[in-house]
Order: sequence, then structure tokens, then C-alpha cells
Amino acid sequence: MVQPELSDGSGVSEISEPCSKTGGWDLSLTAMCSDDAPRTVRFLTGAVMACGGCVLSRRYEPGERAAIEFEFVRATCVEMYSILIAAGLELSAESHLVLATLCQCTRETLEQTADDPVRVMLAIRHIDASSRSEPSGSCTPRRLA
Repeated sequence: MVQPELSDGSGVSEISEPCSKTGGWDLSLTAMCSDDAPRTVRFLTGAVMACGGCVLSRRYEPGERAAIEFEFVRATCVEMYSILIAAGLELSAESHLVLATLCQCTRETLEQTADDPVRVMLAIRHIDASSRSEPSGSCTPRRLA
């Protein structure tokens, strides 16, 4: 089998080997949102379906937690990643890493893997916006005394 040239070396090829054997990806993602979690799941349901995905199940705990399970083909992974961000979700660092890896792997192997299924189980937890700390990145303007 001819290995495609990969931009970031062995990292992507090591990850893409298991997915080619199973024919798909099963992702377990976690996120937080400041909106009502069930409302966010309802938004995601329409957005996933609009991008060609299929919603398999939804679960709610009013106001606190929600979960959605959905599938899509790998060719639309960037769109699905964008939907999660557009919904206002704060994905965990691990979830970002998994999705970024999926997108990179798909870009490098699109011809062979475009139609492979991706199943996502996304757990969403509501966070109170008032309990969050202020942003501390370099883009935060400094307060003048």
C-alpha cells in the first residue's frame, strides 16, 4: 500500500491507520455551554441535519446537562466542527484535539476516506456565565489605572 505524503509526519499516519481498519471513527466529546444545554442540543439537531448528518439520539436533564449522538461522513468533518463552535460550545481541550486530528487526517486521505462514517457522542454541561473567570489571553485589553 502506498502511503500518502503527510504534512506533519508520523503523527497523522499513526492515527489514520486504525481508522482505515475500522472504516470509521467513534468520537466521545465533551463541552460546556453558557446557554441552556437542551436548547443547544435542539440547535445542533437542526444544524447537523442541514449539513447532511443524522441525529441518532438526544438526552436532556433540564437546564443542566444534555447529550446528542450523531453521524456524518468524513468529507463534512470541517463543517461539523464549525457547527459545534458556532453553537457556542466550549469544547474540552481533548475534544478539540480529536476533532483537529480527524480534520487533518481526512484532508490528507480524502479520496480514500470521504465516505467513511463518523459517529459522535457529545456530552454538554451547562455552566453559569457569572461563575466564569474573566478572559486572560493576550487579546484582553489592559485596564488603565
